[in-house]
Amino acid sequence: MVHDAALYDVHAGDFVASTGSVMRDSIRPASSRSSARSAHPSPRATHPSPGTSHPAPDKHLGHWLESQRGFLAIYWFDEISHRVSMEPEIERILKRFLNLLTHMIPGALDHRRSVVDSVWKRAAELYGTLGAQRGLAAGDIVEEFQIVREAVVRILFQAPPARYGTALSLSDALRLNRFLDSGVTHASIGHTDGLFFALFQGSGVSTVPTAKLVAEVEEQLESLEGEWGAET
Repeated sequence: MVHDAALYDVHAGDFVASTGSVMRDSIRPASSRSSARSAHPSPRATHPSPGTSHPAPDKHLGHWLESQRGFLAIYWFDEISHRVSMEPEIERILKRFLNLLTHMIPGALDHRRSVVDSVWKRAAELYGTLGAQRGLAAGDIVEEFQIVREAVVRILFQAPPARYGTALSLSDALRLNRFLDSGVTHASIGHTDGLFFALFQGSGVSTVPTAKLVAEVEEQLESLEGEWGAET
């Protein structure tokens, strides 16, 4: 099955539309892909400068993940779009979510770690709430959020940070794993809350959120974007 790709501008930090169509298997690291031009971004390899044999002392996994945000976002969106069909409005909001969430992942490993957890958990819960409004089952929202872990594991093996002068410590790896776990947990919580309130209010659950629900989600998402933006 083939879907329109949504490319991600790594430097601008935003998705941009693409007119091409690609398969998700085309997402490969620069070091292993063929000479054929891929329509997807690949894990970025930032090589040490000539004559440098050791990484800079302050270079850690957070720095490396910062350069991989584009790959994480497009991989995540591409996988979701291959699993479910969405209205254009929901696709637009979903891209905003993935943009925010992937921007926060490096923050779990740098000076922002003391503030990122709260915003991350609330964003994950809101993502889960939107999933309930999209008509997803509890297992579906968990699987969707797990995609980013798959993307992180993929780049850790395909473009190892140590190869490009970035230190990878066990403590960082465990911290990152716990951070992603908390996102899955809180997305599930948000999904449950979304279902409860839909049933409590008697509106039921449909596969297409109402304009009012979409507006409420966007308002909360904008608040989270502003809160995280103030920390970067």
